[in-house]
Amino acid sequence: MLLWNGELTIGVEAISRLRDVQAQVRAAQLKRQDAKATRLILLVAATHSNRRALALAERLIRAEFTIGTRPAFVSLSAGRDPGGDALIVT
Repeated sequence: MLLWNGELTIGVEAISRLRDVQAQVRAAQLKRQDAKATRLILLVAATHSNRRALALAERLIRAEFTIGTRPAFVSLSAGRDPGGDALIVT
């Protein structure tokens, strides 16, 4: 999905089941690049197995997604740039 406000394009990749975090993040980044999106939001279902997969890939996730769920929601709700790529677990 792409969100656009005239100045900013945000690619949103929704993942219900994390299996290979590195491969799934890379695929999302390639889609972002193809869409020429300014930002990427990785939207992940808040399941026990997904949280475990995110914890195991913590270094990769922290390096690639500098904005967390709450700050991303606050910025997006106000129609603002979240300021970086975001991980939203919901």
